[in-house]
Amino acid sequence: MSNSRIANRTTIAYAIVAFLALGAALFSVLGISINRREMAAVAYVNGDPILDTEYARARDAMQAGLARSMTSEDKMRALQILIDEELIVQEALRLDLGRDDRLVRKNLIQALIRSVTVLNPSIEPEEDELRDFYEAEETVFSSPRLVTIDVVRASGESVSQGFMIALQNGASFEEARAAFKLERIPVAPRAPLGKVSDYFGGSVRDAIAKMTQGEVTGPITTSSGDLFIWLRKNEGAPLPFEQVRDSVEVEWSRRRDEQALEKYVARLRRNARIKIIVDPEADH
Repeated sequence: MSNSRIANRTTIAYAIVAFLALGAALFSVLGISINRREMAAVAYVNGDPILDTEYARARDAMQAGLARSMTSEDKMRALQILIDEELIVQEALRLDLGRDDRLVRKNLIQALIRSVTVLNPSIEPEEDELRDFYEAEETVFSSPRLVTIDVVRASGESVSQGFMIALQNGASFEEARAAFKLERIPVAPRAPLGKVSDYFGGSVRDAIAKMTQGEVTGPITTSSGDLFIWLRKNEGAPLPFEQVRDSVEVEWSRRRDEQALEKYVARLRRNARIKIIVDPEADH
């Protein structure tokens, strides 16, 4: 193998190590690991330990990118990368980038979400439990399901209430939308149900999955306002359980992870001191 190819693979290996080290550092910053200072360490950086488990993962990642056995220099390089990453994380914390830099904030959030779901104890569902879940969510496991929907967004609680009252009094979806000047959100007709989550998130997709054609649902609370959905057309048929059994288990696990995250965030809210200054319904 040429020296250039070996060098390229070594570079890739170092990149993998750096990625793992950053993930481990974020894991540490978020305080997920328990009694970290009491665990075995291979080095200390300003008093903070680099755990031997992180070092082992770094070596394994580096070895995976090499076509030869690791040398002592390779191992020292892996350790040095972990040390450098810890220094970078400590400096980022000193500069408060986790609060001020949007990209860092996003990475921290994603790391925490991954950590919460990873720490959620793995439980294998019973077959009867999966079948019950399939029957309750049968519409989710349909042949390529295509939906034609109208989606509007209400800007505040009073608007949402007025829109719902107008529908209850016999107004059509479009008449109520126009009366209260709700924002229309364009969605392509005959959109795959799975694609809906790309637009609006999993909660909206799950709500549509339970709707019948012609039904209106809402309000569905999102960060940008209340959504109302009119399912104008619904195409697709449920598939047999045996045919989609693996998909059922994957979706069951995904819902379970979502619930674990919701409980975790709810606990954070309960323990936090939150003071809201701005009125979300006021014009700014």
